[in-house]
Amino acid sequence: MNLEKQTIDTETHTYDVSSSQEKLEIRLLIFISYFSFAIALLILFLPHQNVNGSPVPTFLFAAHPSLFHALVFAVMLSFAAASGGLLIGINSRRQYATVQRCYFVISVVSLASALSILACVLFLEIFKLVCSWINLRQLNEDEVDSVLVFRFRKIGSAYAQG
Repeated sequence: MNLEKQTIDTETHTYDVSSSQEKLEIRLLIFISYFSFAIALLILFLPHQNVNGSPVPTFLFAAHPSLFHALVFAVMLSFAAASGGLLIGINSRRQYATVQRCYFVISVVSLASALSILACVLFLEIFKLVCSWINLRQLNEDEVDSVLVFRFRKIGSAYAQG
């Protein structure tokens, strides 16, 4: 009797673990769909300029239009996969578990790609700002050096005449 009871408890425990995993996947898919939608709305409301005939946000992507197009593709794929996974997960999870898992993986990878593209663009912009600051500082130092040399020559010529 005890052996039979342990088997049932083990089976129930396994079922609870898979059910909590299913709930976690559903929650992650809901989060990914909301987050993808928020990124899409943010992209939509940013000011745009035309670069090679296509609108590109002027904020970060003006110098990198191909990265903008990759970001849009990743966000769209993430939203589509999360929506498909939610539709399968809510209606018939047991029948199409493999398909739902593929949608889950695609949505997670696509969202990770979109975030890595954003990180890459931010890194490039920060790097460009740091380089321009270094160039500006270098120009200021050269200008200060030339002013000092000019004043030194002026003082030297006045001393030589006097």
